[in-house]
Amino acid sequence: MKKILTLISAIFLLTASVSIGLAQEVIVPVNHYPPWRIVKDSENISGINIELMDALLRKLDLKAQYVVRPWKRAQLMMKRGTADIMNGLLKHHDRELYMTYLEPPYKTKSSKAFFILKNSSTKIDVYEDLYKYRIGVTLGSKFFPKFDHDEMLQKDMGLDATGNFKKLNAGHIDALITTETVGDYLLHKLGFQDRIAKADYVYSEPLNVYFAVSQKSPLAARIPELNAALKEMVESGEAQGIIDHFQFRSDETKLD
Repeated sequence: MKKILTLISAIFLLTASVSIGLAQEVIVPVNHYPPWRIVKDSENISGINIELMDALLRKLDLKAQYVVRPWKRAQLMMKRGTADIMNGLLKHHDRELYMTYLEPPYKTKSSKAFFILKNSSTKIDVYEDLYKYRIGVTLGSKFFPKFDHDEMLQKDMGLDATGNFKKLNAGHIDALITTETVGDYLLHKLGFQDRIAKADYVYSEPLNVYFAVSQKSPLAARIPELNAALKEMVESGEAQGIIDHFQFRSDETKLD
């Protein structure tokens, strides 16, 4: 009888141990958006937002399980509760219906740039010039309020910024919009710097960037802890240190 009880206890402890291990892992959907999210394959994922996510989750003894999805699909996972947490998000009323944004934002500036072919007649000096052209945008992305809500613009939806650069290079669109750091990075990584240039008009007003938790995720119960940990990261300079350090490394390898 004693042996049976000992065996049962061992099985219980093993099961509990496995359960705890599983409970510590959270689902984080990502797409390729270098240098913020660099996806080489499902096992080789890096970038500024990845380092920020790992640093935040470590403070709560959590670990990210990254799954690669298109940006629109990633948000659908958050809506359904099949993903737990994301970062690299701008606030938007439709997202707030199913995500809770963590406070404070970890970044307060996210310039948005337009890229055009060097040998074309396309010129974007002010916002109003955008109405003349077909502009590549990433499906599911938000850029800045005026642009996001402007139904008079000709927006050509693409899966990601890399694809939009390739469409621009092929002449299928007149311009594209993306986060300025992403555009600068991809311009060199894709080898398009001789054919594509940044337009003069850049949106550089303050723009907050956030982490957010799915309201259907079990992780929602730990939002106060996440907020406290994120606040400490921002106020101590840890978050900005990660951003600055990674961007320095990215600049070193930009032409690789």
